[in-house]
This record gives sequence, C-alpha cells and structure tokens, in this order.
Amino acid sequence: MNHTREGANKRQSQEVLHREQQRALSDENLSRILLLIESPQDRAAVSLVCRQWRKVDGNTRKYVTIANMYAVAPAALTKRFKSLDGIKLKGKPRAAEYNLLLRDWGGHAGPWLEEFGAAYDRLRTLQLRRVEVRDADLHLLSLAPFSATLQVMHLHKCSGFTTRGLLPISRSCRSLKVLSLEDSAVIDAGGEWLHALAQNNSVLESLNFAVVGLDSATVEDLALLVGNCKSLVSLKVGEVDMSNLAGVLRKAPFLKELGTGTFSDLGDERMRMAVSIKLPQHLVLLSGLWAMPDAGLQMVQPVAANLKKLDLTFTLLSTRAHCELLSHCFALEELEARNVLGDEGLQVLGRTCKELRRLRVEDDEEGYISQRGVVAVAQGCAQLRYLVLYLCDITNAALAMLGQGCVHLTDCRIVLGARFKGVADLPLDDGVKLLLKGCVNLTRFALYLRHKALTDQGLAHIGLYGHKLKWLLIGCTGESDVGLVHLAIGCQQLERLEVRDCPFGEVGFANAVVAMKSLKYLWVQGYGATASGGHLLALSHPCLHIEVFPPVPGQPEQLLAYYALTEPRTDGPPELKVVVSKPT
Repeated sequence: MNHTREGANKRQSQEVLHREQQRALSDENLSRILLLIESPQDRAAVSLVCRQWRKVDGNTRKYVTIANMYAVAPAALTKRFKSLDGIKLKGKPRAAEYNLLLRDWGGHAGPWLEEFGAAYDRLRTLQLRRVEVRDADLHLLSLAPFSATLQVMHLHKCSGFTTRGLLPISRSCRSLKVLSLEDSAVIDAGGEWLHALAQNNSVLESLNFAVVGLDSATVEDLALLVGNCKSLVSLKVGEVDMSNLAGVLRKAPFLKELGTGTFSDLGDERMRMAVSIKLPQHLVLLSGLWAMPDAGLQMVQPVAANLKKLDLTFTLLSTRAHCELLSHCFALEELEARNVLGDEGLQVLGRTCKELRRLRVEDDEEGYISQRGVVAVAQGCAQLRYLVLYLCDITNAALAMLGQGCVHLTDCRIVLGARFKGVADLPLDDGVKLLLKGCVNLTRFALYLRHKALTDQGLAHIGLYGHKLKWLLIGCTGESDVGLVHLAIGCQQLERLEVRDCPFGEVGFANAVVAMKSLKYLWVQGYGATASGGHLLALSHPCLHIEVFPPVPGQPEQLLAYYALTEPRTDGPPELKVVVSKPT
C-alpha cells in the first residue's frame, strides 16, 4: 500500500515538474524579452532571478558600465558578457581630478583593452574615464578586431598618452562617428593624427579635442576634415587661433555644436577678425570661447536665442557681459560658468532662462555668489535637475527656498568657500533639512562646507530625508562619529560615499559601513587614523578591499574601500597598505 502511494506521488510530482518545464520560457523567447529591457538597473535585477536568466542576460546584454575597474577582473567580464556593443570603464577615484592622489596610483587601461581585443569583434562604443592610457594601448586598440566597427570612442579625463598614440586610431578606426578627448591630459607630439583622421574618415559626426595644450592642429587639416565629413554636427577644437577659423566655419554651416578656438594673444587686428566671425545659425551648443573678452559678445549674441547649452567657463567676460549675454538666452537648458557671473548674473538667469535644467558655476577669484544668487535661482529656475554652486555666503532660508523652488533636482552640490569669513547663519542644519525635504528625487548630493557649518544633527537630517541618495560627498561637516552613524542608518540606498576633512575616526567609519547595506565604494581623505589601522578590521567582509595611502605632501592620509570580485590589485604605488582584503 505504501509503495503504491509513493509511486502515485512520484508520478504526480513528475507531471507537475513537466508542466512547469513546459510553461518555462525558452532561452530564445527570454532573449527576445530581455532585449526590450534597456535600464541597467532592471537588467541587473533580471540577472538575479535564476541561473537561466543570468545566462541569457549575459548573452544578450549590449552595454555595460564598470564603475570601478578594480571591482572585477577583465576576463570575468568578457566571460559573462559575450556580445557587447558598448563598454564604459572608470578607473581612478574622482579625487584624481583635484590632484589628490599619489603619483603612479594605478588605473591602467592596458589589461582591459587587451582583453576587449581578444573577446569582442563587433564593439561599437568604448568610453574610458579617469584611466591611464599609453600610446602602446592605443596602438593595440587600433589592431583589435573591432577597430573596423568602432563608432564611438571617448577618452574622458584620461592621461598618459600623446597625440602620436592617436595616429593609429585615426588610420584604422575608419567607422568612427564620435571621437572625444574631453578634459584629458594629452601630450602634444604633433598634429599628424588630425591630418590622418581627415584623410581616412568620411563619416565623423562629432570631434572634441578641446584640450589644454594641444596647439599643433592646423586650420588646413580642420578644413579638410570638415570638407570630407558631411555629417559633422559637433566640433570642439580647443587652442586653435580663433581668427583663423572663419574659413572652416563657412564650410560647416550646419554645425549644431561648436567649441570655438582661443582669443588669447591676438593683436588688435586679429581680435577684430575673430569677434566678427559669423557663427553657424543652427547652433544649439556653444563652448570653448577661450579667453574671449567682452568684445566677443558681438559674435555670440546673433545665435544666443537658439542656444540650449552654453559654457562660459574659459571666457574672460565681465559680470556685466555675462548679464548682457544671458538676457538673450531664452531657450537655455544648460549653463556652465565661473563665479564672475555673480549674484547679478544669477538674477538675470532666473528672469530669463525658465527652461534651465543644468547649472554649474565654478569657483574663481574674480567674483562671488551668495544667498542672493541662490534665491534668484530658486525663484526663477523651477526646471533645474542639476545644480553646482561655489558660494561665499549662504543662509538656511536660501537653502530652504531651493527645496521649495527646485523640486525636480536629482543632483545638487554646494561648496562654501573659505575666502569670505563672515558667514553668520550657521549651522546650516535646518536649511539642509528643508532642502532635502523639498527635493524628494535627489540621488546625488554634495556638501563641502566649513567646520561647525553642519552639526551631527545636520548629518542625521541627511540620513532621515536623503533616503533616495546613491552618491554623497561631505566635507568639513559633522562633529563626531555619532553624526556619521546616524547618517549611515538612514541612507540605506547609498552606494558611494566620499568624505573629506571630517572629524570621524576608524570606529565611526567601521560602524557606518556595516550600517549601509548598499554601499559599494568609500573614499576618505583625512580621518582619525591609528598607527595600526586596527579598528578597520571591523569592516572585514569576504569581498571588501581596503587600501590605506600615506599622506600626499600637504594632504592628510587617504582610505579607499570597495567591494570586489577579484584579488587585491598589484599595480598600486609601493606606499599602498592593504589593511583588509578578500580572504583566500
């Protein structure tokens, strides 16, 4: 009787399993479904469902971003993702942009590019950010099987290579539609690369070599390039004499994006030639304008009404000229400038540029921005999504108005400079609280203030109201480890945390990292380090790497912690101390 019942139960279980298998998606059908999902976050969630979904996700994923090149081995990436069309690879921490890292820190692209060349033959997009690229790496890239299909190549804030290294890219990658060297430290070894690009490429749509120090590019090669590339819509040229660009621009009347040449060291006659140039009438983006004086307004104003993106960072415009120009920019959506813009410029911006989405105002010694400018932005720019301001003065009320007027902000960064000492309305705890309560969609937030400008209570407010934050930078904030832990308990979605010159110790960081369940990356400069670093052992985790760096001359010690699926790196400087690493 028991054997009969057991046999019936077994047959019933097999029938149920057979029906479930019939209902299960085949790899082919699942592939078709996953190809419709574009969000990286959704694809990552899909890969966690089961082994089949992870395998199919790996076979169908077309684009991946490696946010930390040391978090995974190159071979592990290519083993999982077999049919990629595009890759974005990030190397050094953001601190590299401010010269806060040791020399020879690492971040070498070579092993990755070698692996890409061996694994992919149809790669179309390659973006490298803050990595060390050698000329030999670029030569290797030009020999890769995908060099014939590569259409987009970005070298963003990279270093270590010369224009000689670009020459084989210009000759071999003939399908390039986008080539950008934006903000990279490129050594000028001649302009042959541009001549080769003009000769070998007829499909280029966007070229950006607006890099400081590249002055060997010739107007003749630019004219040849523009003549051969009929689809060119974006051209950013950097340190090319502006007075010589008139002929090039006449050959490119349909340009939509232009990064102009330089106005530096022009005599009176050549300056008159430069400022009288007629810009393409279809422009929606204008940048460069290197060392452009107020007289350059006569060149820019005829196209100002159509501009959606404007970068005035490198101009020599006065505050008055900024105000005059912005009063004509009714369609502007993105603006970058320096503090010479002043409160007056932000007031004009608030009155005129109602569609502004992105605003970045960098620091300089020529001007200043206070709560008056912040209030003007809050009252006039309701569509803002991205805001970066370097301030000389701020109040709690002004921060609260940002929370009321700019409710769509997703990325907000506030820096309170040290040039002006008379900031009266401190601490800023209440203002930060009301800013975060109003900007409910904020996912990226930076506060670099002054000591005593934000207390432990202010950090607790960030934890309580910044529950959607994924990236956070705090500088000169807080009073003790207690504030850091309160912040950590609340910010459960935080993935990346950067801390500078805050009064936290090893115990505080250990407790904070344990509390933040989503944290993947922590960078700290200046903390209460012990000689042994023993308290950091509390961070021990099977996949957590912790690196401690001695002080850079004039800078305090640094700590970098990140989760990784690979062994500790070996390309760091000799001074690097690994306190905790993946156990073997």
